[in-house]
Amino acid sequence: MNTPATERLPGVVSTRPLPHGWRSVQLSDVCEESIPTRDPRDSPTDTFRYVDITSVSNVSKRIVSPKTMLGKDSPSRARQVIRTGDVLVSTTRPNLNAVALVPTELDGEIASTGFCVLRAKTGLDPGYLFGFVQMGETVRNLSDLVKGALYPAVTDAQVRAQWLPLPELLEQRRIVDVLAAQIAAVERARAAAEAQLEAAKALPAAYRRAAFTSAEAQRWARVRLCDLLLEPLRTGISKPARPGADKECLTLSAIRGGFLELSAKKTVGVTDEEANGTWVRADAFYVVRGNGRLSLVGRGALAPRVMPVPVLYPDLLIQVIPDTQAITLGYLRHVWESEEVRADVERRARTSAGIFKINQANLAEVRVPLPDREEQERVAARLDRQLAKSDEVRKSAEERLAAINNVPAALLRRAFSGEL
Repeated sequence: MNTPATERLPGVVSTRPLPHGWRSVQLSDVCEESIPTRDPRDSPTDTFRYVDITSVSNVSKRIVSPKTMLGKDSPSRARQVIRTGDVLVSTTRPNLNAVALVPTELDGEIASTGFCVLRAKTGLDPGYLFGFVQMGETVRNLSDLVKGALYPAVTDAQVRAQWLPLPELLEQRRIVDVLAAQIAAVERARAAAEAQLEAAKALPAAYRRAAFTSAEAQRWARVRLCDLLLEPLRTGISKPARPGADKECLTLSAIRGGFLELSAKKTVGVTDEEANGTWVRADAFYVVRGNGRLSLVGRGALAPRVMPVPVLYPDLLIQVIPDTQAITLGYLRHVWESEEVRADVERRARTSAGIFKINQANLAEVRVPLPDREEQERVAARLDRQLAKSDEVRKSAEERLAAINNVPAALLRRAFSGEL
């Protein structure tokens, strides 16, 4: 996909007025025309460090995992000799903005030809250049170049054709210093928000642990699931999606947070006779029968108490119709996520061809901690309140983190508009 570095293409010029003393230049005017190359296979027993697309985090904008390899093992794309301060721009999927500044420890190493390597000439600060390739406008301009393309990639020439708003070198360095300080503050705020979010996510498990591992809970009876049912366990229908069909069936993604998400469905072609007995019921609990991850097998969800429209459930879900005189639906929802029940479910699951499954017979033997009905209602009500509060805390943390994540883009806009 790369075109010769000497090829010059028209770029998109910003319509924003430039501050006094600034000028607009194409990257090709302020970056070295070509990057030296070397074939590591010429020294087959020498080791080198290789930076490919997977080595760059598009979140932290850093080279996080360069590969150490022998020259004889180098891929054909390992050719570009990189230097400290070079700016790497992935030419594949530019919307992901996988960019990085080459650190001192990788000076003289090798990068993939999947990067456009921008090496600043005298008069252009590498840090200023690095900020520019992260700016939302730059990312959008490059992304627009691949819209409708079969392969989402830009060429080196298209990257080098981007127009850079350029002040004098001293002003560039001042902007870089201010940006560095502000971005560092953002990173500290992000780390704190992420810690708060992780703590909020851990609250439901902590609340359930407290409820089901207390000294009192240890005295409750352990009852087999099959002894708490009104009807035998059964699976749903096995039908592929058929657009335009007149019946709808849930998908596995309908199991979310202990409740069925009825929007997660597909249309299927089934007769009324085939559908009989596999409609989702408001008095039922649904359990995942099979999944590629053991931690998801046996996860359960309550159906809505009022079904707005009839919908089927698939064969990878098992329908549980509990005797609500023995175990309430609200209690079942919570105790099913307890560590004790989860461990029992995972112990009884089996794997085949990379898929974990639990059948009806094994699920029926799962032991459930069971207090009297009055205590079940108290436990469920308390957990409902606690989980509702933890959900508020989680949403608040997510909103704060989203707001923090928007700050760098705003800072970059101000920086390249001369407003810092």
